[in-house]
Amino acid sequence: MNNVVLVGRLTKNPELKYIPGSGTPVATFTLAIDREYKNRDGSTTTDFIPVEIMGKPAEFCANYITKGRLVGVQGSIKVDRYETPNGEKRTFTKVSGRNIQALESRGSASGAAPDTNNNNEGFEAAKFEPSGVVSPSEFSAVDDDDVPF
Repeated sequence: MNNVVLVGRLTKNPELKYIPGSGTPVATFTLAIDREYKNRDGSTTTDFIPVEIMGKPAEFCANYITKGRLVGVQGSIKVDRYETPNGEKRTFTKVSGRNIQALESRGSASGAAPDTNNNNEGFEAAKFEPSGVVSPSEFSAVDDDDVPF
């Protein structure tokens, strides 16, 4: 099984290209992902993971995903092997993404991780306003025989 799920921030805007002949869109970008542990000096190590996405998700990336935005990517690990003009054999490992999801709104992409000391800072709660206000006197009791379960 070759599955990977990553959550990180884009290091720059996605680059969109099209495959000659088929015209299939391909978006490439790099995700910056902090490791879960801290080093002895208290610093965090960041990994930079190359990602390639094809098809409709690639067009979504090009239109809606920008540098610094927090995204989730689902896909698989892909290893490309090639030979340089000097005859050296090399490998390049990347994530071949199937799905991508923006995990924050466009305006909140600050390029830095949210403050973990206050989970509500920088985020606005959804607002719910009822469409028609009904007074409690308009409700009636429901008989147990009227409930289907």
